[in-house]
Formats: sequence, structure tokens, C-alpha cells
Amino acid sequence: MPSINKVNEYQNWAPNFTLKHIQNLSLYLFFFFVNFQELKLFGIGFFSIPKLTGLIYVFSILPNIGKYIVTTGIKKILVPIWLFFGFLTFISLLNISSDSFYFFDFGIFQNIMLLWFLINHGRRDETVLDKGLLSLALGSVALTLLFVANIGVSTDETGRVSLFGDNSNIIGLRMCISIMILLSIVIQNNLKLGWIRYLLLTPIPLMLKLLAETGSRVAIIAFVLCFITGVFLIKTKRKWIKGAIFVIAIIVGVVIWQFLMQYDALIARLLQSYEEGDLSGRDEIYKQVIPVILNNPIWGIGETRYAAIFGDMSPHNVFLEILAYTGIIGLLLYLTFFFQVVKSVLTIKKLSNNILPLLLLIPVLGFLLSAQILTQKLGWIIYAYIIGCFLSVKKMKESEMLTDG
Repeated sequence: MPSINKVNEYQNWAPNFTLKHIQNLSLYLFFFFVNFQELKLFGIGFFSIPKLTGLIYVFSILPNIGKYIVTTGIKKILVPIWLFFGFLTFISLLNISSDSFYFFDFGIFQNIMLLWFLINHGRRDETVLDKGLLSLALGSVALTLLFVANIGVSTDETGRVSLFGDNSNIIGLRMCISIMILLSIVIQNNLKLGWIRYLLLTPIPLMLKLLAETGSRVAIIAFVLCFITGVFLIKTKRKWIKGAIFVIAIIVGVVIWQFLMQYDALIARLLQSYEEGDLSGRDEIYKQVIPVILNNPIWGIGETRYAAIFGDMSPHNVFLEILAYTGIIGLLLYLTFFFQVVKSVLTIKKLSNNILPLLLLIPVLGFLLSAQILTQKLGWIIYAYIIGCFLSVKKMKESEMLTDG
């Protein structure tokens, strides 16, 4: 029979063990369903499956909430983005009117909180965010299989595909991100999955097909840039292996390009961009938004006055959007935050062989320049992953220095 001390030891240890696993599984579930952003639960318009899984995740970490709001080592990240949100709320409150009175943007608020939680979750378990990204990529695979089965698929007048009413550009960028995650897991093998990881290559052709059928120019440009950057950044100990990688990459690149060029909607949109400078109506939106920015350059007009003037119209450019909301002051605060993210990516690249954070930053720039990221959870998840990798690499190097000392 086990001793009383052994029984007590198990009882003290088991609840923490169980709770930790529940928290990790909740995170994986949430990441998986981020792909289904517009899929409503029971047909309720304002309540989606990602919101439900996000709530499950938040409830799972509440018993240890103090450990998920630690600021040690991440104040340079958190302070500028919270100052940005505070300034946005203040300016929106100043511009409140009967036409628009929702001055507190709960979507941005919950995404900053999510960033904070995820960074600290990554510090508690250094593999959880990597596994979370795998779950996110598998969610994209599931979405792709639904596309193949023609479930939830719709096509607009130009032939662009969407699923469950989601934005085609966002679906395309999501596919780009997930393909990079799968390739990274196979090539870098950070999760130590052994030979079974090669099975993750099998859905990539179908994911590329979905990416192409969305007709998203920003997604295809991001994918090409990720592919080229990844090939150049892969490190090998022998020169002939690097040469072989280049040859294989050229062959694969040509095959992929020929594959993508089969899709008429994508070709037509790329040609429009090249020959006519077509921006899908963004230039007309810019003509409306830029004069408002120039008339209020320092602190902007807040979300309230913006909504009163433009309604739900998005400028499809996060930097212009921030300038409109909060002027130069708000943009500088957001850029300070983003600079810390970029700085973290460069540090990771310098101190480790992990190139995934740098590759993921490319489609994030696509979000920033042509889509929406302030209220999109996917962008904040990538930010959290990058900061988590930075903290992990920094901790590892500090440990090595202590050992060498």
C-alpha cells in the first residue's frame, strides 16, 4: 500500500496537473476554431463558435488568473498598446454623439487581453503556443475539407470563393499562414513529431487551391514572399545541401506557380493590379478617408465620429484606420508596439534557427496594409507567438551564459 505521504503528495499534485491540461486543451480548441470566425452558433448572429471557445479558454484560466496577467519582461509590449487603446477610448468618448455612442471598442480590448494571456501562457508552458499553432493549422485543414465537400461555400460575381460568409482576403491569408506553419513543423521539426510529421504535407495542395480560389492578391503575394524568404533563411551545415534546397525550391516554385495560374479569378485580379493599378475600390475609400485625417492629424476623430461619418466602411488599411481614429499620437503608440514585435522577430532570427516568426510577420503585414487586424484574433495570436518565442529564446541564452560563467 502507498504511504500516507505518497497519497497526500499525489492529491496535492493531481489537481494542478489536471487544470494545466484543461487550460492547454482549451487553448488548442480556441486556436482550431479561429478559422471559423463567421460560423454562428445556433444561427445566432452575434455569437460565433470562436467566441464560445474563447470564453471556454478564459474560464479555464480564471483559477490561475494572477499568473496570466504578469507584466515582468513584457512591459515594453503591453504599455504602448494599452496606451493606444486608452487614447482611442478617450478620443472616441470626446466625439460621442447621438449618431454613434459606442466609444469603448470591446473587440480591441479583448484582443489585447488575449495577447496578454497567451504570452504568459507561453511562459508557463514553452511548447503550448507551438502546439497551438499546429491546432490552428489543422483548423485550416478542416476548413479546406469543408471547401472540397462544398459545405458553406459561396462565390461572388467575380468568381471569388468564400466560406460561411467570411472575407475572402482573410481566408486566403489564413491559408498562407497555416501552410507556413505546417511547412515549418515538417522542416524544422520543433515539436519533435518524428516521421509522422510528413503527413502534414498532404493537405497543402488543397489549401493552395482554396487560397487561389479566394482570388486574394495580398494572400498570394504574401505566400510567394514567405516561400522565397523561407528558402533563403533555411540554415544547413553543408553547402551542397543548401544548393540542393535551392534547386528543389525552384522546381517546386515553378510547379506551384503553374498550379495557381489555373484560377481565372486570381489571374484576372493580378492583371488588373498590374495593368490598371486596380485596388478593388480602396483608392475611392482612401479619397474619402484621407481628407478627414488631414483635417484632424494630431488626435483624430475617434471611432464614434468615424462611424457617424462613414458607418461600417473600413479603409482596408490599419495605418490609415488608426490615423483616422487617433491621429499621429495613436499611430506612434501603435507603431511603438509593432516595433517591439519586429525587434523580437529579428532577435529570434539572430539567436535561434526558428524562422517561423519572421515568415508569419509577412502575412501580418498583409493584414495591416490591405485588411483588418485590430479586431481579428488571428493577428494577435501571431503577435503572442512571436513574443512567446522571443521570451523563450532570451531565457535560453541567459541560461547558457550562466552555465558558461
